[in-house]
Amino acid sequence: MNYSHWLLYHSYYRWIVLIAMLIQIVWVYINHRNKTTFELKHYQWLVLFCMVYNIQLVLGWMLYLTSPISNVFWDDLPANLKNRQLRFFGLEHMSMMTLGIILMNTLTFLVKKKVGTSAFTYLWKRYIFIYIIILASVPWSFSPLTSRPNFR
Repeated sequence: MNYSHWLLYHSYYRWIVLIAMLIQIVWVYINHRNKTTFELKHYQWLVLFCMVYNIQLVLGWMLYLTSPISNVFWDDLPANLKNRQLRFFGLEHMSMMTLGIILMNTLTFLVKKKVGTSAFTYLWKRYIFIYIIILASVPWSFSPLTSRPNFR
């Protein structure tokens, strides 16, 4: 597969990820507010959500590795760090999204030890932080710094 295929898959799959994030944050908030006890079935749902995010991470890395933008960025790093578009797609987007998914996976792994407790409060506070990292790193169509179309 080539760059244009990975770009298409990554671009459209992000909508599945964003919908999953919205569902997950509402679900965690409702359970946090209701002081629901965290059970094994809840953990399994978190693993399912993580699988959705991990697929997007793999698509993103495949896109990054075949991207002419990232290749140009790394060809002259000192000069390209001054170019907002190249820096965003060559470094910032990839780094922050990878960090967000690593944090998401780590949180999911750690929360398994909290089965039987009120772990939704623990999750709620941390998911907000992780979601801010992820949402701030999306190249939204309305962003004046890294504007990209919502649909390709």
